[in-house]
Amino acid sequence: MLAIRTAATLFVLILTAAPAAHAQAPPPPKASVHIDPASPLASRVGETDPSVLKLFADAGVPAPSPHVLTDAERTALARVFTTLPPVHQRVLRDRLRRISFLDGMPNTALTSTVDPEAATPVYDLTIRAGVLHESVSEFLTNKERTCFDFGGSARTVVIEAGPLDAIVYVLLHEATHMVDGALGLTPVEGRRPAADDADLLTTGVWTDRLTVASAYADPLLDGLAYRRGGRPIAVSDAHKVYGALQRTPFVSLYASSNWHDDVAELVTWHHLTSRMGQPYRIVVRERDQDVIVYEPMASPLVQRRLRLLAPMYDTPPV
Repeated sequence: MLAIRTAATLFVLILTAAPAAHAQAPPPPKASVHIDPASPLASRVGETDPSVLKLFADAGVPAPSPHVLTDAERTALARVFTTLPPVHQRVLRDRLRRISFLDGMPNTALTSTVDPEAATPVYDLTIRAGVLHESVSEFLTNKERTCFDFGGSARTVVIEAGPLDAIVYVLLHEATHMVDGALGLTPVEGRRPAADDADLLTTGVWTDRLTVASAYADPLLDGLAYRRGGRPIAVSDAHKVYGALQRTPFVSLYASSNWHDDVAELVTWHHLTSRMGQPYRIVVRERDQDVIVYEPMASPLVQRRLRLLAPMYDTPPV
């Protein structure tokens, strides 16, 4: 099932990670929930649940403000829902109670379970409104750069991911967390993946939610700012960081932080590149010269996991 972090953990992540970092909210109090699966997903835009807003107040960070979507933003959001894989659309129709947008969020998105004891979990999704006006390349480049200390260096890092709006990536990633909860793409919390469970995306890659299998563990990746206690790495070592990434089945640095985001990143990038025809290149550049160019979706270690993604397209949720 989808991991739900405590409020304290959540705001450690919010305060130390990039503005683009994903976080999952602790569950709000139980509520009687009815969802009409026939209602359009875009019609489920509403006000942010008070329990989510309380998290910001409790953490002592500036309170985000409600963002009322313009007609153009609503139209764009409705279009994005139609680009999701079939299983994502089915799961969201059955399980997405509300999607809301805030201005001034210090992170990108919060996925929260409305009633954690319900037999069929129902979710709320809160998104930083700024992603509605960023391209996916801009959004991910800014996010990636928080992993590095540039210190006046001429070297930089760029994510080349095409011109789509960032909300496409964000909604794909967050919806995959809900699909994870529906299909069990990752093990139930507290249970180690079985060595012979070949149908789990985590098998052979993770030993538990936060521990990478020894075959792929690397101190550089373990020290990234995406991990608790991590900090930015000198950009002069960026080529080493991406060299380490190339020796793993992770599709991004963010994917190496925990098994939920690993799966969400893998599904998201598979869909963006193979189904939507978008590029995905990680470039380390210095004075207009490319130091390293890496295309994770071409990696044999990444590609051998893609056969496990068929349920995203042809298997109904359970």
